[in-house]
Amino acid sequence: MTLHLPTLLTALLLHVLWFTAALPRLVGRPMSVAMRWVQLSLGLQSTVAVGALIHAHWPLPSAVQLLAFAALGAAVVAAQRGVQAWMGKRPLSHTAWVMGLAGPPLLAGAWFYQPLLVEGLAASWLALLVAVLIVALVAPAPQAPELHTRWSRLWALTLLPAQLLFIHQGMTLWGAPPPATWSLALYGSLMLASWGMTSAVLAGWRGEADGRLRHQTKTDALTQLANRRAFEQRGNEMMAVARRHREPLALMVLDVDHFKQVIDLHGHTSGDEALGLLARLMRNAIRPGDCAARLGGEQFGVLLARTQGEGVEALDARIRATLESSAEQELGFVLDYSAGWSLMRSGDRHVEDMVRRADAGLWAAKHQGRGRLCAEPGLAPHD
Repeated sequence: MTLHLPTLLTALLLHVLWFTAALPRLVGRPMSVAMRWVQLSLGLQSTVAVGALIHAHWPLPSAVQLLAFAALGAAVVAAQRGVQAWMGKRPLSHTAWVMGLAGPPLLAGAWFYQPLLVEGLAASWLALLVAVLIVALVAPAPQAPELHTRWSRLWALTLLPAQLLFIHQGMTLWGAPPPATWSLALYGSLMLASWGMTSAVLAGWRGEADGRLRHQTKTDALTQLANRRAFEQRGNEMMAVARRHREPLALMVLDVDHFKQVIDLHGHTSGDEALGLLARLMRNAIRPGDCAARLGGEQFGVLLARTQGEGVEALDARIRATLESSAEQELGFVLDYSAGWSLMRSGDRHVEDMVRRADAGLWAAKHQGRGRLCAEPGLAPHD
């Protein structure tokens, strides 16, 4: 039995076309930014592959070939953007944009004035773009999950045949003979690169799903703050850092005043909106190194690194000021909270030790009339 290479490549092309069209249903909506870039790249590659297959049997006009080169360059740039969305900032990312935008006008100018140079120039341009994509795939990505590092290397490997083909074709500028089966070779290398991309897409999708799952296990669904489990983990880490560097660590616990009345008068939806508003104001008021969480029900906690009592009072004042101006406008009713705070002590072994003392300050605030901040027993306001 003889294997017919064009037939095998055509079957692979049909697979890539189906995969590109079915991608939204495979990964679900809404698609991530990375997935949208990759889908665009796959679609452009498949379109060019169809054109290369047709050109191998029925030569296409030069203008169509020029458009195919431009589409292929756009596919490489889109793939590079997808890689960056998955793996973080990539080397030469601005270079890819500049080259992608500058290439088509240069090729069009060459087509008008020196048509014989177009294929060589286009191949050289594509070789440079693919080189930028390979660099983006293999460059270290400390912030990316290990799974992304594995599939990125596989993808880079599948790009090498196309890269070698473009380099060889680019050498026609200096008199090297073009490949006898240029269209079929281009078609095959594109299909191999597309196969590598489809494999990378599936691995990247798995990485996205794992990341969403990890986020969900640590995040409160209503407020998008850390949940209690994540708060305890982060709190213990912050305590260890504060103890190691001999720095203060403060905790403020907040509880919405008369929350049951809010629900009775305005409904559960308004209650959820009230919690969401307070969470947003807290998130906007804290610093990058602090940690805000929903501890349960209408109770929240904020861990403040390198902070004494003055810092806690300043944060409380900022939140109250914005809540006073925002609640009636966004919710249609007044919202307030009581709060207690504590400082880390030498004998604390777990963040719950701080929570218990801050809770004592919280209950003192409630017993004194609510809508205020009180320190843990034994602490003066500016300790």
